Parts: sequence; structure tokens; C-alpha cells
Amino acid sequence: MPTSNAFDELRIAFQQAGIEYAVGGSWASTAFGDPRFTNDIDILASLTMGNLDAFLQRLPATFYVDPDEARKAIQNGRPFNLIHMPTVFKFDLFPADAFPLGQVELERAVSLSDTGLSKQPTRFVTPEDILLAKLHWFKTGGEVSEVQWRDIQGIIRTNNNNLDFAYLQESAAKIGVTGLLEKAFQL
Repeated sequence: MPTSNAFDELRIAFQQAGIEYAVGGSWASTAFGDPRFTNDIDILASLTMGNLDAFLQRLPATFYVDPDEARKAIQNGRPFNLIHMPTVFKFDLFPADAFPLGQVELERAVSLSDTGLSKQPTRFVTPEDILLAKLHWFKTGGEVSEVQWRDIQGIIRTNNNNLDFAYLQESAAKIGVTGLLEKAFQL
């Protein structure tokens, strides 16, 4: 598990560079569903070619990142990773513009405390948005990942009465997972 120090160093670099971010992936599905171990932290961020260098300059020397690979990733709308060398923990950074709902996810993000990432409140994508992201990844992975499906079920089971169903239905249609959303709620 990463130390809060590693995440805080990254959080400060984002803030100093004026980049919005939110924790997603397994950390978000754990925060809003069933806990499970993961070996990295997925972060959705408003990274662009225009702000990437400012971010990289503010990143402490405790992180390893290949600047050329980061630039290529941003240009191609794909994630890149950073390694916190003292803990050998990986952070996967996803440019928000690369995903149909990415900017909306950042706008809707909520602050959570006591997540194990930081002593400070940390921005996380909402339960609806991590549910939609998990449905998207389940679909693009050939609908075979038991881990993704378990995460989906955990989010629904934990948040069922508090989810914004209108937003879920509208957004599921935008990303082509309406059928999977319906299936997930039938189980």
C-alpha cells in the first residue's frame, strides 16, 4: 500500500500545476463498494499538452516518470504511469479528455476523508461515475472480467438507494453500456 506521503506529494504537484484530478479505478470502487487489494492507483486528471510540463516540473524527485512517454500518452489520449521510488508504488494517470465522460467525472467528483490515501480530504469520482467506468472497462475487456463485475456489484449493493438513476441511464447510453447497466441491476 502507498504511504499517504506518496499520494500527498502527487496531490500537491497537481494543485501547484492547476490540474483537476480525481481518484478512480479500484480505489474508488473500494471506497463506494467492496474492498479489494490493488497494486496501483488510477487517477483521472485534466492533463493536456499545455499543462503536462508544468505538472512534471512540480513532481518531486521521489517519482520516476519518462517525460517523452508521458507526452506521447497525452497526445494519443492514453494513460501513463508514475512510480513513487521509495515505495515502488505505481500511479496510473488518465487524461480526462480521452474519455467521453472524463470532464463530467471531474466536475462531479466528491471529497472523501479517511480513504487511506491522505490525511487530507481526497477527490474521488462519484459512485455513479466509477460504476459507469467499470461497466465501460468490463465491456471493452470482452465482458469476462470477474473482478470488474464484482466491483460493479459491490458499488450497486452498497449505494443502490442513493444512486442517481437518471444520470446513470443517460450516461450509459452515451458510452454504450445501457444493456450492461440493466443487467447489473437485475442481479
